[in-house]
Amino acid sequence: MANDDQRRKNFWDDEEDEIPAGRSGQAAPSSGGDSGEIDRKIHEARTLMEQTHQLYLQYFNGVEKRTPIEKVKLLESKIQELQRMGSNLTAAKFRISQFLSQYAQMKELWDRKLRERERF
Repeated sequence: MANDDQRRKNFWDDEEDEIPAGRSGQAAPSSGGDSGEIDRKIHEARTLMEQTHQLYLQYFNGVEKRTPIEKVKLLESKIQELQRMGSNLTAAKFRISQFLSQYAQMKELWDRKLRERERF
């Protein structure tokens, strides 16, 4: 359990390490606002993932009676939208890939906890 808490702490701490585009004084490369739109969508999906995680924690601790099915469906639709968007920019592709990896880790954690809960 402590290992999960440490992993979760490290997971959320990684986001503070991001460096904004164009920090060196140069403008970030643009392909018609593509990067800004992708960043906005990733931010929305990340916020939704955090909300979903909090609801799962409440469910696992007995505060909520049901799993956050609606939030999960909404989050998965946002993820599908991100995957369809794609991009010509390598940095945007990387950010999408990074978010998808973080989501996969969280989903694995949620699924494992659900299986453990069903066992007892």
